[in-house]
Amino acid sequence: MKKTLIGFITATIITAIVITTNLDKSKSAHSEEKLEMALVKSMKETKREYERINEVLRKISQEFNKNGFDQIGFGFTHDDRVFTIQAKDKDFIERNKSTIENIVLNIAKETDFNNFKVDYIILDSYELNEEEGKLNEVLKITSDLLKANGYDKTNYSLTIDPGKGIIIEVTNRELINKNELEKLIANSVFSNTSMNFKVFITEKSKSKIKDQEWQPVFSAIRDETKKEFKEYSGFAYSFHPEPLQIIIKTDLEKPKGFWQSNKKVKQLMYYVDKIIELKREELSIEEIPYEIIIRDKNNKKLN
Repeated sequence: MKKTLIGFITATIITAIVITTNLDKSKSAHSEEKLEMALVKSMKETKREYERINEVLRKISQEFNKNGFDQIGFGFTHDDRVFTIQAKDKDFIERNKSTIENIVLNIAKETDFNNFKVDYIILDSYELNEEEGKLNEVLKITSDLLKANGYDKTNYSLTIDPGKGIIIEVTNRELINKNELEKLIANSVFSNTSMNFKVFITEKSKSKIKDQEWQPVFSAIRDETKKEFKEYSGFAYSFHPEPLQIIIKTDLEKPKGFWQSNKKVKQLMYYVDKIIELKREELSIEEIPYEIIIRDKNNKKLN
């Protein structure tokens, strides 16, 4: 009787352990699914926010041009939510400040864009000189011709160096006739600007392509981690040396004893890892080895 009872108790304990393990796995799977859903929702919201900012900037640019403010420079700082107006002198700002701010406020209201401020930077020599104006024209001519030949801005990078020429790095040289397009761009630039540039079309290196492919992933890491963790203070990455190093900078402090663990570090690593997984699948980016490095406020590694 006693042996039978001991056997029954042992079997009950084993069953309890199995049930507990299964419950833990179920809870973990549910938690992961919940995080994925929250992240997907947050990333969609972030995308909509950037689209709205671009729309606001586009409309402001149009209104500035309509009002003859074509020499105004402006931009938007997302973190501080500040529209920065760059003007050529103080008198210009004083004369036109009311009109400028009305344009920004009206368009922001029209697009339901809130919680921002307007700041000004005075640039005494803001107006473009003749050579800079011509270089902008060269950029436009080259971009238009590349677009006409099957390239948009995701297919190439463009550098204009007066000392070296027009350098175009493409992801697939087979899409264009290299020699003909080089001549076409050079001739068109010269006939419109009288500037004589050599044009070089080269294929991007694999490392540059990889870097370009991962930029949306890096942007998502920055945006989503900043939204979720108040301890986040910065981001960096490096493909060299391998594996890819993804560095999250924080205001956390390094635990004083080796027996202490930092729960927040584990949460950060898990969160960033999930962002990478979701964005990589969304963009169909090839999986490569990487490590996530969490640094404290003194730039010391925490994991």
